[in-house]
Amino acid sequence: MQSFTALSLEEYLEKLSSAEPVPGGGSVSAYVASLAMGLTQMVGRITLGRKKKQGLSPEEEKREEERRGNIQKIIDFLEKVKEQAFQIVDLDPQIYQEVMSAWGDEQKMEDTLQNSFRLQADLALLIVMAHEWNANLAGMVKGSIKNDLLVAAGLYEGSFKGACDTAMINVKYMKDETRKAAAEKALQDLKKRFSTGADANDQSAS
Repeated sequence: MQSFTALSLEEYLEKLSSAEPVPGGGSVSAYVASLAMGLTQMVGRITLGRKKKQGLSPEEEKREEERRGNIQKIIDFLEKVKEQAFQIVDLDPQIYQEVMSAWGDEQKMEDTLQNSFRLQADLALLIVMAHEWNANLAGMVKGSIKNDLLVAAGLYEGSFKGACDTAMINVKYMKDETRKAAAEKALQDLKKRFSTGADANDQSAS
């Protein structure tokens, strides 16, 4: 299958706008999440690039070094999850094709539905973590650049909902009630955690 991550954004948008079923919502959610993570990293890197204040006391200097160290950790963590999220831009269309090819084979269908659910649930977890780091970073930066973290928060919200909705589509078709219940609970837990992070984002924006 074609690699969608190798396409330019313009080419990806052209493919997305076609009558083909891939790339679809799951791939787009991963793409948007990756963009949000990159935006959060941008804010962190610009902040670290600013000159330190002069005349800081030893205690203030220590706090400033800790702040910069924490910002760098957020940037590094995001680099890892951004890479994983961006891979799902390609993985989601592949798994969609596997689900379609399994149609009619009940056991194979159950397995592919589980795989498809897991991929989007994993994406949702990556988004939850990035969303939390975005909120943490908002408490460590100042100035108009903080607005970009609000934009990122909106992208996290949209991509998280997309990942959960795409995951849930697979759950609806599952016949195995045990798997179905476990999947539904996993999504509920993710939504609760994301909601808590959303409250943190709102508070840090004020």
